[in-house]
Amino acid sequence: MALALSIESAELLELFLWKKAEDANTEKVKEELADIFSFAFLLAEKYGFDVKEIVLDKIKNNGEKYPVDKSKGTAKKYDEL
Repeated sequence: MALALSIESAELLELFLWKKAEDANTEKVKEELADIFSFAFLLAEKYGFDVKEIVLDKIKNNGEKYPVDKSKGTAKKYDEL
């Protein structure tokens, strides 16, 4: 499933290749996102992950790694702040 997720993500990226984001076909973007979400949810289910919980945990961890006062306006990694 992880391989399928990667392939579907690449298909989404392909929709934006050599064009502005606003020029991408929104129907195709919607289709590829649906594929990505489907595989991501199936993968989470396979491992018994609670999707809401892991997303909230990741947001919390990112907040700790990238405090706003140090990271706002920069693309530096957390170990470079």
